[in-house]
Amino acid sequence: MRTFVAAATLIVITALPGTGSAVAAPAIGPVDPGSSIGSGFGSVDLGSSGSGFGSADPGSSGPDPEHPVSTCFWSVPVNPELADPQLNYAFPDTSALYWAAQFTVPKDAELVIRGQYAHARYQSLNSYNAGTAVPTAALNDISTAPDAGSQNPYLPGTDRLNEHARSYTVSVLNEAPPAEPRHNTLYAGVPGQDRISLLYRIYLPDNGRDLTGGVGLPDPELHLSDGQVLRGDALCSAVNADNAILKPTPLPLDTYKALRDQPGKPATFPAEHTPVWRAYYNGEFTLACTYLGKCDGTPQRVGGQYSNIDNSYVVAEANRGFGEILVLRGELPQTPKTTTGKQHMNGAVDMRFWSMCSNESLATTKVIACLYDEQVATDAAGRFTIIASLPADRPANATKECGVSWLPLSPTGDGAGHTDDSLLIVRNMLPSKDFSHAAQDTKTPGDEKAVMGQYLPEGQYTSKSEFEASGCVE
Repeated sequence: MRTFVAAATLIVITALPGTGSAVAAPAIGPVDPGSSIGSGFGSVDLGSSGSGFGSADPGSSGPDPEHPVSTCFWSVPVNPELADPQLNYAFPDTSALYWAAQFTVPKDAELVIRGQYAHARYQSLNSYNAGTAVPTAALNDISTAPDAGSQNPYLPGTDRLNEHARSYTVSVLNEAPPAEPRHNTLYAGVPGQDRISLLYRIYLPDNGRDLTGGVGLPDPELHLSDGQVLRGDALCSAVNADNAILKPTPLPLDTYKALRDQPGKPATFPAEHTPVWRAYYNGEFTLACTYLGKCDGTPQRVGGQYSNIDNSYVVAEANRGFGEILVLRGELPQTPKTTTGKQHMNGAVDMRFWSMCSNESLATTKVIACLYDEQVATDAAGRFTIIASLPADRPANATKECGVSWLPLSPTGDGAGHTDDSLLIVRNMLPSKDFSHAAQDTKTPGDEKAVMGQYLPEGQYTSKSEFEASGCVE
């Protein structure tokens, strides 16, 4: 099996062609309790438990003009609910939008990006190693200082609703970070690689804002050594820009099936009757631990393919062979509430963002559905009950009115022939310094429960009828 693990670490990066034209962004409507989750798997009605962070309603009359969502520099956005459902890879969070850029900065030139802070929960730029797709550097909202006369709306106490004075300017250099890095500079250099690969992320645009968070995409400029500044098509030509979407090749199907279908393993493998949450360190360790039981050591935490440096993850395998529904209970970290257009970002929180997503598997890296923090029902003590099931098995009392949230499991299973399999991922973003129970705080495989405590979900399988008999959560 060692050869399977080794093979799985070889990531081949391909590119999907860009559109080559600007496409306007629809406004994101208010959270619609009756809307659906798509992800390319058909409409799934979430009823009154909530769904995506808004409905993609091209006819919405939000306050924003419709900004282009792709350019010669930036790709089309990736979000399987609000954009093209076929662009579903690398386990995306359905609360986020992702834009890719690939380019080469000429010698003695500097790439400058000018933008407006999005009306959103979070934004960032991440650079990546083109050979492994792992992140190398990040410049997020709070680490990006505003231009003179502007304010950073992500800082507590600043007016989030300010429409004009919210500009910033950053530089992207094909260099490793020096001992004393410059402010507002993304050091995106990777030894041996001339081209730079970026992902621009926005999480949870405010209701009524378009996909760009109401501000449009950041504008790149190329500053040449002779003082000339290039923009638009001239810039794209000079940097040999490629606005295709980077797509990491999933684990080869034969490799995945050989790991999954080992002789002597039960049909529910690799899931366990009591779900086991494991912190994500890197792809090789995850495969060795999940499928070969090699969970010892101190693996390096480098992230996954096109992951976000500001996120850490815990992952659990699930299988309906243990029961029709999986009941997940735990305490929800405190996060800022932003989707309804709060005037200020709350700084007295545990972390910036939390979500739980159901996915297919490493064979496809497709997401099925996600619940983010504002969608999760909690009791007076801040505890949640989430039901993970197929739509047909959703209990009648799995509604927000009953204090229960519902997360659809994959109707296609792992996407590779096992229709009962699902992969669950919990994201923790930017935990506060005084909060010590985040996925980021795990240090050694197996310490997840000791570190995360009540914030690590506990799972129990049961039947639809048994859960319905339990009534509502008090």
